[in-house]
Amino acid sequence: MVIPQPPLNEQVFPSTPCDHKQHTKPSLKKVGSYTLTKTLGKGSTGKVKLAIDTESDKKMAVKIVSRKIMKSESDNKDEKVKTEIRREIRTVREASMMLLLDHPYIVRVEEMILVDDFYYIFMEHVDGGQLLDYVISHGKLKEKQARHFSRQIASALDYCHHNSIVHRDLKVENILISRAGNIKIIDFGLSNLFSPRSHLSTFCGSLYFAAPELLHGRVYTGPEVDVWSFGVVLYVLVCGQVPFDDPTVYGLHKKVKQGLLEFPSHLTSGVKDLIQRMLITDPQKRATMSQLMSHPWMTKGFDEPIETHLPLRSPLQLPLDLNVVRNMTGFEFGTEDTIIEKLESLI
Repeated sequence: MVIPQPPLNEQVFPSTPCDHKQHTKPSLKKVGSYTLTKTLGKGSTGKVKLAIDTESDKKMAVKIVSRKIMKSESDNKDEKVKTEIRREIRTVREASMMLLLDHPYIVRVEEMILVDDFYYIFMEHVDGGQLLDYVISHGKLKEKQARHFSRQIASALDYCHHNSIVHRDLKVENILISRAGNIKIIDFGLSNLFSPRSHLSTFCGSLYFAAPELLHGRVYTGPEVDVWSFGVVLYVLVCGQVPFDDPTVYGLHKKVKQGLLEFPSHLTSGVKDLIQRMLITDPQKRATMSQLMSHPWMTKGFDEPIETHLPLRSPLQLPLDLNVVRNMTGFEFGTEDTIIEKLESLI
């Protein structure tokens, strides 16, 4: 059985705001000093094209997201406006968060430009192709190689979670490989900030990689859904196929919710144990990122723990930096006065 390849923008719940598809094409072929060339792919919120700097010949990948209100079967203009606002917030949030991220295994975003009705998010160009294509060409990976990629994925996810960001759309299609043989996680279009003291309620992502609590329509904290998706990715790496598959959506939902796993005989007990801990249907019992990063299979052959590349940060002190507060308003934390009040109460 080969790895099923649903469209890159396939969503679990088509009725949610996360299902928006690109129908409008930008007329511009040049933005700033960049000339836009071939299409590299499509993400959850927009098309990605290759951009070449006309002055330096530097290659970049640029995600193009339309601001225009899309046509709808409904005549409810208020709902159209709400959908567009949600989508624009998501676009700005993705770019704002990725501009703050600095990790060797997460694609780097350099700038976002708004031209007419389109956002252009410029990010580093990864020249090695998709992890999906790599797995397909090899059938399945040896565990040593899968461990190499898995340690890098774990490093990137742990970095995100320590910065209160949950990806929510981790899948093999959203992992690239550089020519140096290192992974780069892309497409944070469905990502969001999370807090251990609250819950998220937007249910989106790729069905093959979605955690069962999403299919049950339950609220969630955040990191646990990334752990589940990571478990599916690891299974794909070492088995060459997804753990749950069915010709019907209903059947696939049922299998994911049951979480019954079958392993090929060539796998070691170590990787099977790790995957089983990641693909536990009860999110409360599922392995945490710290637990899977210290798992014997993950650490085999390595003397050092997985490096998360987290920077050292000084404790927050008064007076607050108003420039930082001003930039926080784009993350739905409230007005500047509200943010200041909350931060000062925490200090």
